[in-house]
Amino acid sequence: MYNPAEIIQDIQERLDHVIRDYQQIIEKNKKLETENKTLATSLEEAVKQQEVFKEKLDNIRQETLRDHKGLDQWKSETRKEIRGLMKEVEKCIPQVESIFEKK
Repeated sequence: MYNPAEIIQDIQERLDHVIRDYQQIIEKNKKLETENKTLATSLEEAVKQQEVFKEKLDNIRQETLRDHKGLDQWKSETRKEIRGLMKEVEKCIPQVESIFEKK
């Protein structure tokens, strides 16, 4: 059987152990909170950077689309010019033929 002094000593040791564990947990929690803040800041910066990249990508897509539309418009105008030139050449052919027939 235990005497009261041993029981008190055992309780005191257990209490000291609980206090040490509690202090270690508090320190670990502080470290984790600091790490969490750092990670939250990094995540926030990464999200901002992602938004910037999305905006740049959208701008590039719009420019590419605009350039493509510009190219289509240029092709269309060039085709019109070529058709016009072909009509002029077709009009000139009878004149050239008549010149050769006279010779």
